[in-house]
Amino acid sequence: MTDAGMPQSTSVLCNGLLRHIIDHSREAILVVDMQRMELVDANQLACMMLAYPRSELLGLPLANIECSLQDVFFWEALRADAQAEGHAIAESEWISRHGVSFPVEKRVTAFIGNGIDFFIIHAEDITHRRELVEGQVHLVAQLQSSLDATAEGILSIDLNGNVVNINQRFSSMWQLSDELLAARDEAQMFAHIKDALQEADSFFASLEKIHDDPNLETEDLMTLKDGRYFICVSKPEFMRDRRVGRVFSVRDITQMKEAEVSLVAARDAAEQASKEKSRMVEALMVSESRLRRLVNSSLIGIMQGNMSGVLTEANDVLLQLAGVQRLEFAEFGMSWLDRTTEESHAAHQNAMEELRSHGQARPYEGELIRKDGVRIPVMVGLAQLEGSFYEWVGFVLDLTEQRKADRIKSEFISVVSHELRTPLTSIRGALGLLESGVAGELTAKTMQLIKVAHKNCQRLGVLVNDILDMEKLASGKMVINIERFDLVAVTRQAIEANAGYAQALNVRYRIVDHPENAWAMGDNVRVMQVFANLLSNAAKFSPSGAEVQVRITDISGSYKIEVEDHGQGIPEAFREQIFKKFAQADGTNTRQQGGTGLGLNITKTFVEKMGGEIGFETEEGKGCTFWFTLLACAHRRHDR
Repeated sequence: MTDAGMPQSTSVLCNGLLRHIIDHSREAILVVDMQRMELVDANQLACMMLAYPRSELLGLPLANIECSLQDVFFWEALRADAQAEGHAIAESEWISRHGVSFPVEKRVTAFIGNGIDFFIIHAEDITHRRELVEGQVHLVAQLQSSLDATAEGILSIDLNGNVVNINQRFSSMWQLSDELLAARDEAQMFAHIKDALQEADSFFASLEKIHDDPNLETEDLMTLKDGRYFICVSKPEFMRDRRVGRVFSVRDITQMKEAEVSLVAARDAAEQASKEKSRMVEALMVSESRLRRLVNSSLIGIMQGNMSGVLTEANDVLLQLAGVQRLEFAEFGMSWLDRTTEESHAAHQNAMEELRSHGQARPYEGELIRKDGVRIPVMVGLAQLEGSFYEWVGFVLDLTEQRKADRIKSEFISVVSHELRTPLTSIRGALGLLESGVAGELTAKTMQLIKVAHKNCQRLGVLVNDILDMEKLASGKMVINIERFDLVAVTRQAIEANAGYAQALNVRYRIVDHPENAWAMGDNVRVMQVFANLLSNAAKFSPSGAEVQVRITDISGSYKIEVEDHGQGIPEAFREQIFKKFAQADGTNTRQQGGTGLGLNITKTFVEKMGGEIGFETEEGKGCTFWFTLLACAHRRHDR
């Protein structure tokens, strides 16, 4: 009999059954001596996970398989916390016999047997789980970027009235404040919208209908106090056949509405003239002749057609663009689809769908095929004729000269910039040699003139480089190579590269906070340019003897880099223009510092093309902090 009064055969059976259960557990199980922190038992899954035979694993210190510094603090805290009673859950990094590390989630319980304290560890390999989480984070970032890139303002609200998502387009359309964005409250958001609307009753009546029928889809024309017109479409949002909220999509139709209003006004004027002169046929013919001359004298092609694409009317400008004579058009007619490229047909069909749904369509670009086969780039705007569901009017703008002018401008800027580089390099080199004393000792006045010329030459070089960068960005020739890089190392390189500029202004750079490892995704060459612009700006506007501080913060899935100065800050009136081209704040101090006004615009473009965001926080008289974000990537075992 055993001590518990159990037959020995039964005890052996129970021990064997317990060993069978442990070895066939779906989790890795380790038994650790609490005093010595050595392994005293392990099941088969643990041996397989760590690539150790059981005989070698037993007696091995637990520290040999745990490679995370956090584990040291975990065990000390577990022993010291009496309330935990030996129970805890944590994530760790284990290392196998072959030196391969992998993440695990461990659940620890305490056990006392034969007067000895043990820790029982149940562990699960969470490598796949982490990969899924990282994939989801990347997918969310991609979805948010796509959402921000759309031309429509998007607002998503859950069933509790909380704002789930809002893109930049919606924020800019409604001029939402940072406080309103941070609150993410449906009531506050719609109160702000109500204040901006000229006639809010119709829209809020739709909201009442939605409240009564959550599955209802609505569409409202919104007139704003500032003269703009929006179309707001709202639909319920479902997830796996379960309603989870509502999405509002807002499109700015101001231009099309103005065109429609102008067209309606012209039509009303013609009708009024017809009514007033109905008994005077001759006067009516004069009026019609005047109207036709007005349409034909327009610089824009005007046409009228039906839903099949057959044109019923066309002014002389459009016929000239198509290479068709007036008599030929009157006899044989013309199909718009036959006169446009296949690539343009999809855009036209989308415009037709918008006409059926909303009465107007957004302008689109396409190519018109002239009778002799020449392709002409055009912009087309369509609007449904008032009172007709089958006819529309279109406006066709010839973009040939505009495209030619854009190309000539781009080529001119590129040629001038490149032609300036060669003499600038020679002049700057010669001035640098003179300043360094190669030509012998110069008088103080001569040296001062050379220093001024050298400094202005450097500023001109910066201007040329900025113009070249802007030209490449505008033409799509700028190559952004997204790859994995050490953000901390690049930050130190940037500080070292710009230290001479800061030293000349009696300013110093210093990293005040950063994670031990910060691996990010981006183009490290462009990141160096971003740092150069932000660091040079911070140094320019810092008082003599000041310190510019740089911080890197891990914000779950991305890194936030901040460059803080202690200068005068950004004036209130200039903050909205700070990222625009050639933007420079007025003021003596600002103008004395010089600059092209292109740096921050280029910086913003680089950051956004790398999937990040950029902004600033400032207070006049106390300084400014510019920040930007970069997507984080996984830390690898061999990273240092």
